[in-house]
Amino acid sequence: MSQPLWNRLEHRLPEVVDRTLHAYADRSPRYQGTVPDHLHRHMAHTCHAFGRLFLRAVRDGREPAGADLRLFRDRARDRGAEGLPVADFVDAYFVAAETLWDEVVSLAGGSPPGPAAGVLLRCLHTVANAAVQAHQREFQAAHSEEREAVRAVVRALVAGEPAADLAHRAGIRLADAYAVLALRFGQQPAESVGDAVGQRLAGRRKVHQLTRALTTALGEEVLAALDPDGGLVLRPSTPSAGAERDDLAAARAAMRPLREAAGADVSAGFAHAASLGAVPSAAGQARRLLRLSPNPGEVAVLGELLLEYHLDHDSAARPELESVVAALRADPDLLDTVRAYLAQDFNRRRTARALHVHPNTVDNRLTRVTTVTGADPRTARGLLLLGSALAMYGE
Repeated sequence: MSQPLWNRLEHRLPEVVDRTLHAYADRSPRYQGTVPDHLHRHMAHTCHAFGRLFLRAVRDGREPAGADLRLFRDRARDRGAEGLPVADFVDAYFVAAETLWDEVVSLAGGSPPGPAAGVLLRCLHTVANAAVQAHQREFQAAHSEEREAVRAVVRALVAGEPAADLAHRAGIRLADAYAVLALRFGQQPAESVGDAVGQRLAGRRKVHQLTRALTTALGEEVLAALDPDGGLVLRPSTPSAGAERDDLAAARAAMRPLREAAGADVSAGFAHAASLGAVPSAAGQARRLLRLSPNPGEVAVLGELLLEYHLDHDSAARPELESVVAALRADPDLLDTVRAYLAQDFNRRRTARALHVHPNTVDNRLTRVTTVTGADPRTARGLLLLGSALAMYGE
């Protein structure tokens, strides 16, 4: 066949891929004409590989087989694990073939070489057949008893219920101790646009990517029960001295790859269970620390949030402390001044420098703080009350 035609097509493959993405997004009720980032990352590469596969077949007469199909199978497994419906998956291949053929016709001036259409159809059949089989196997595995069994084991351990039989049936070897991570995930843009199916797909994709990142960062034996907004992770550990320190270091090192996998903020609360019987209390502690975690991307531990953890319980004083914070929030200058005053160890001159105001302004504001809250920050009792209130409500 005409080599110059295929050379021109190879040169224009990037433009063909871009048109394919937009055509697919235009036809999809989920994307409604907008091409999200994950299509650029995943579908574009697959479409480009399909175009090159067709070019090899039409130039050399080499039909795709064996290793030529590995990438398509791998991508199909990923999409199946995420829960992409098979109809949407197959449609993407048809859009790619249609767009590719339109380009062939255009480059050939409306008269493409006769055998080219047959070659393209055979490539589409071979690739789509291999990909759909891989997709279906992973799609079913994603909802298999094995994955549900892992979640059941996590639930049993956290609830303090017998888990040995469940773990044995699932082929899971229970550790003597566990590091417990309570995780919270921010929302990806794709989870808040489109229809319910598209949003659910985006959430499943995020969970799939996070699960893979967790096993890479924390080991294959990690037990994870995740949902799109967060979950619990149990990492096998030991009761030995130093295990908690090492587990915490591993958890903190995992935060960056988890954030990259999620495409959103990830926060964590950490606790160590020195025995299986201690898992429920460790899980409760990790969840509570996660709630108190002041900054996204950090791993909250008890030793760094002792005051906040101690104050985090319901009591008759809680509404009164909340009213103190509300009064400060109503006047941002007062809130900033109290924060700076505490941060500067109650030194009014350093506080003034930090706020870029005169020391007399700091004095005036502290007087107003006393007036609106009833707590004088220039007394020990007032400082304790204000500090407790701010710590309790994350200020």
